[in-house]
Amino acid sequence: MKQYGKVEITKRGEYAGLPPVGAYEAEIRQVRFVEADGDKQMYDSLEMMIEITEGKYAGRYTEVYNDQKEKFDKAYYKGIFKLRCPNENDGEDADWVARRFGNNLWCIQESNPGYEWDADEKKLKGKKVGINVRKYLYTWNGEDRETTEIGQLETIADVKAGKCKEMKPRDKRKKKSEQESTDGAEFTDVSKAVDVPW
Repeated sequence: MKQYGKVEITKRGEYAGLPPVGAYEAEIRQVRFVEADGDKQMYDSLEMMIEITEGKYAGRYTEVYNDQKEKFDKAYYKGIFKLRCPNENDGEDADWVARRFGNNLWCIQESNPGYEWDADEKKLKGKKVGINVRKYLYTWNGEDRETTEIGQLETIADVKAGKCKEMKPRDKRKKKSEQESTDGAEFTDVSKAVDVPW
């Protein structure tokens, strides 16, 4: 074997990893409204960049993002919660979309006394809220994997009182037949992550 430049022999760095399934006190750091374009973005949504603020995993999403920036060409912030916004094109999903939107915004209102939603997403920045983190199962390069993601918002009071129920995992794994039909074009958006800053 030919010697290649200077190689530093070091122990592999520790990877902090995303927070495990559970409920956490958090804060909304940034928000943006993303309008449907009918192509990549099929519906209007509020995208919230959230960070855990209390406990063992405080600051974890930022820590993982900074770790990625050091090690890879591209880094993604994983503490993103995408909330589908109701509109006239929701069809048979209209009731579900409106209920989910209202439930999640209620959690923000309840966690921030005096705040009321007025359709100005910029005012959500800096608001406290609870998050419920669930398992996310997916397929990448034909291999089943798992990670975690923010599944829904909770009130700070419910997080503190331990009243948040564990969410059912979101399962986006491909069946064997689906994997075989990709003809080598195997990719899955594993993070549902967003480039930051916005």
